[in-house]
Amino acid sequence: MRADLHIHTFHSKDNHQTLQEIFKAAKAKDLGAIAITDHNTTIGAMDALKSAPDWLIVLPGIEITSEDGHILALNVMQEIPKGLSVGETIGKIHDAGGIAVAAHPYRKWSGLRESMIRKSAFDAIEAINGRNTPNSNRRVLKLASELGLPKIAGSDAHKPSSIGDALTVFPDSVHTRDEMIHAIMNKQVLLEGKGRQTKETFSYGGRSIARWMRRGMRRL
Repeated sequence: MRADLHIHTFHSKDNHQTLQEIFKAAKAKDLGAIAITDHNTTIGAMDALKSAPDWLIVLPGIEITSEDGHILALNVMQEIPKGLSVGETIGKIHDAGGIAVAAHPYRKWSGLRESMIRKSAFDAIEAINGRNTPNSNRRVLKLASELGLPKIAGSDAHKPSSIGDALTVFPDSVHTRDEMIHAIMNKQVLLEGKGRQTKETFSYGGRSIARWMRRGMRRL
């Protein structure tokens, strides 16, 4: 089963895609599961759980802005406060019954530093992110292997055309959210995807800097 474990809806405020557009793209790209991981809110994830078609598994999540960078919480249904330390954020995720994933490490504006990942109790690493450069993804894959941590992949899609750019592939025997988490933690998944090419990266970087300045140089 192919799954995209990092997708944003318009609730993230830095894109406009709707759940219906996401579901349509997931079907077109033959996905069996998605994770909705909006910035600092579970509204999109909870809406997806209620409205997803029967053929699609929705793993509810959230991308949390900790004081040191972004952290993915997977299989959570409650909001986690932003602005906490990495350790506090991971603790809140575990209290909510989810797993804590280091999101797109090495990304300049929002990724976690390698030193922080090494000393924190992450459950997994997002080893392939569709919006990272291929070189960054290679570095993360190497780090995850060195630390012996489970790995996931996700597109980090902010538009329907990007959905499926990076995928986590589960055994065909996986049919529920809990089984997805079990497969991740037991390293029973494969990863697909490479990342954004240089031209796209420069374009994205320019837009990110502009949005960052409009926010008063604050993280999302």
